Amino acid sequence: MMRKPKIAIGGIILKNNQILLIKRRDEPDKNKWAIPGGKVEVNESLEMALKREMKEETGLNVSKGDLMAVTEFINSSFHYIILDYECHITSGNIHASSDALDIKYFDIDHLDNESINETTRELIEGIRKDVLPVSICHKYI
Repeated sequence: MMRKPKIAIGGIILKNNQILLIKRRDEPDKNKWAIPGGKVEVNESLEMALKREMKEETGLNVSKGDLMAVTEFINSSFHYIILDYECHITSGNIHASSDALDIKYFDIDHLDNESINETTRELIEGIRKDVLPVSICHKYI
C-alpha cells in the first residue's frame, strides 16, 4: 500500500560547463554518479533542506538558485518528488560524505552514460538543450 509522497531535494552545482556529482554508496543507484541531495525533514523549508543536504554530502555551503528539475518516481510501494535547484557555492571545501563513495566534477558534454544515474542524465540533457526546468516522471504502476 502506498503512503504519502515523500519530498526530496537536490543541489546542482555548475562550473565551467561541469557539474558536481556524487557516487552513491547506497541503493537506489548504488555506485552510480548522481546529483547530491536527500529527503526534506519535517518542519524544514526547501531552502534549509537544500543547504543541509549539500553541506552533508559535499562539504559545501551553498545559496539556493533557480529550480532546474522536478522528478517524480511513482510505483505501487512509494512516491518520491525530487526538486533540484541550482546552487551557488558560498564557502567550504569539497569532500565526499559518508553517504557518498566519491565526489567530482564532470564535463556535461562528455559523460560516460553507463556510470551516471538515469534522472541525472535526463537533467543534464535539459541543461545541454537549455530547456529548464526539466520535468521527469518515472511511473511503474
